[in-house]
Amino acid sequence: MIHRYTGAGLRLGAVVFTLAAASGLARARVVERVAAVVGDSLVLASEVEEKVAPLMADVNRIPDPDKRAARAGALRREVLERLIDDELILQQGAELKLSITSEQVDASIDEIKKQNSIDDDQLREALRAQGMTMSAYRADLKRQLLRFRVLNIAVGSRVNISDDEVKSYYNRHMKDGSNVQVRASHVFVAIPDGADATVVGEKQAQAQKILERAQGGEDFAKLARETSDDAATRAEGGDLGTFGKDMLPKAIEELVFSMKVGDIRGPIRADRGFHVIKLVDRKIKDPKPFDEAKEDIRMQLRQKDMERQTKIYLAELRKKTLVDIRY
Repeated sequence: MIHRYTGAGLRLGAVVFTLAAASGLARARVVERVAAVVGDSLVLASEVEEKVAPLMADVNRIPDPDKRAARAGALRREVLERLIDDELILQQGAELKLSITSEQVDASIDEIKKQNSIDDDQLREALRAQGMTMSAYRADLKRQLLRFRVLNIAVGSRVNISDDEVKSYYNRHMKDGSNVQVRASHVFVAIPDGADATVVGEKQAQAQKILERAQGGEDFAKLARETSDDAATRAEGGDLGTFGKDMLPKAIEELVFSMKVGDIRGPIRADRGFHVIKLVDRKIKDPKPFDEAKEDIRMQLRQKDMERQTKIYLAELRKKTLVDIRY
């Protein structure tokens, strides 16, 4: 669905046309709309719509037509931005001469079946329920594996968690019974890049209304699925999972760890927007000896830094690659 083009002087418009002769006259027929140009590749509108389709069920349940249209537009932009990032990474894979074999895809599918305790027929049925064929699933999995390899090479080398960092984390959060673990959910209201004070104020007011609805008794998970701009947690009702300290932006962490179970607080601004947060659970775990805990700590710290470095890497790729959004 991402098509490459070559040839000097080729001009790309919002749509791609073919000519068909009819009654001796050439007529233009719309074949496909271009969503974005990424270097020497195209991201097509049909791909955006295909990826956004499974997310539209919750959007279509929003009663207000204006809010429904705004939510659908925000989802399409999120999906498009993710497809652009993926294409940038795939292009880097080509530059690095990386490839994924059929055997590697087979091995990943076997691992997925093992983790979910399903066989081939059950996997096909699950894919069919999602409107996906096995061939499309294999192609998507191949892209994911290549993305992982590129990031592991390009970004992994930037991440180095020292023994001192691991020890410091253990001493701060796990030693002497201080290992507090919380589970939280959130609704995220994104602030667009380059937004002025008026837009920021509008987004804050939007987050405030969501807070008031949640505190008024509306189901938090339902609100997250319908209104959150966080694609990574929206489908799970905004669930952020269980975590200790030093895993979230400081402003959010300070709020979360001061809350009681069941509290809903916000809106608080961090990173790219406003968060409304619900504390689902809080517990103090018995501390493990350092030698037993150190590798888990190192993995958590590495994952956090990988996410940070990946954002930096993608920003660098966008600076050196033509990205023209048309959708």
